[in-house]
Amino acid sequence: MELYPTQDGFLGEIAKGFTFAQVARLAAGFGERVKAEGITQVVVAHDARFLAKEMAEEAAGVLGGLGLETLLLKGPSPWPLFAFALRELEAAGFYLTASRRPARYQGVKLRLGPGRPLPPAGLPLPEEPPGVRGSFQILDRKKAYLEHLAGSAGEGFQGKKGVVYLDALGGAGGGLLPGVFKLLGLEAELRELHPLPHPLFYGVDPDPKPENLPTLLALMKAAEAPAVGFALDGDADRLGVVLPGGEALPPEETLERLRQALGGREVQADGEGGYLFPWHLPEKDPFLAALLLLRVLL
Repeated sequence: MELYPTQDGFLGEIAKGFTFAQVARLAAGFGERVKAEGITQVVVAHDARFLAKEMAEEAAGVLGGLGLETLLLKGPSPWPLFAFALRELEAAGFYLTASRRPARYQGVKLRLGPGRPLPPAGLPLPEEPPGVRGSFQILDRKKAYLEHLAGSAGEGFQGKKGVVYLDALGGAGGGLLPGVFKLLGLEAELRELHPLPHPLFYGVDPDPKPENLPTLLALMKAAEAPAVGFALDGDADRLGVVLPGGEALPPEETLERLRQALGGREVQADGEGGYLFPWHLPEKDPFLAALLLLRVLL
């Protein structure tokens, strides 16, 4: 089965279209394009899907074999952490993810630099996967990203109490928000749901729509204010919001609440739960969106 082009990469079914051989071809074509751009560093990262780590290592080996300084982010990495690493290093990026699609899919998002997506038409793919593999280094920038995230969130959380649920759906975004709560000194109680990576996303599609959030909806239906529920997609670039009583907040209303919290600072939305803050990162960040929403929802 073939790979299918997306806006900024490719998608396929694991073990059908999306195989180790195809990953090697994609990495080789991407590496040649990166070198043609005069870029010397590449960051590779992956989500929580089946064999994502091993496929990311394969891609990193191919890129290293092309003479590029290749850095593999440690562990399943949420999209904003990947974006932060690209901006910090001014590097190109190869991110293995199928985002909110069902567990049987995997894909890749390509960046020629921070905020610079590479459409599939711009990627020359070799007929056969390359035979040479090179070295790569493990990169851990979680602490630095958390500090940047806390700095972007700023103040306005004093006296905010209540319960905050975060359903990571077994994706790449689990286990990150507690560190930001600590840095900000937030008094609200954070309760994480499905924080551990799970290649089958606990039996639902990793898309933060109400039909995929039975646990969160049940908890929020019984919750009393002040409380709020958040949910992430598989690679943590989208955010779902649930209010006490179990009411899911539509993206357009979420955007209005964000504008209220920001008091004039810029926020962009894609209408599907993705929120971008250009003064923070050149990519979407649901963690910052969630923190800002606490100002007006608790």
